[in-house]
Amino acid sequence: MGSHPLLGVQRPMLLFDTNCLLCSRSVQFLLKADKKELIDFAGLSTEFGKELLLENEVEEDSVVLYHVGKVYVKSDAVLIVSRILGFPFSIFQLFYSIPKFIRNWMYDVVAGHRKQWFGVTDHCLINNEKYSGRIIL
Repeated sequence: MGSHPLLGVQRPMLLFDTNCLLCSRSVQFLLKADKKELIDFAGLSTEFGKELLLENEVEEDSVVLYHVGKVYVKSDAVLIVSRILGFPFSIFQLFYSIPKFIRNWMYDVVAGHRKQWFGVTDHCLINNEKYSGRIIL
């Protein structure tokens, strides 16, 4: 991986599409739910996001979790976030019993229609000042 300074982060970094309303609303929810501030966030279109996508050959239409030097995408990223957050979110670990190709197919159905179903915006809805230590836009 390149020399981006964020690659040494200790906390998990969740990358998301800042123009997608479903993605932005999900991150808003996670920022409030993550009371222990275990996860940081970044836009996919940031310098860090672009570098991570390019070097790991990850599609831009996927949620991406960078954690302990590894990159997780799609349903794996979502399930690892639920484990990091702990109870009650860790209940979602039950979805590991579903084969990965089925979990990712379900993820792809929602991801493929998310902008049509939930809409888009030309700016991120997250208050960058309120979460300045945890989010990079």
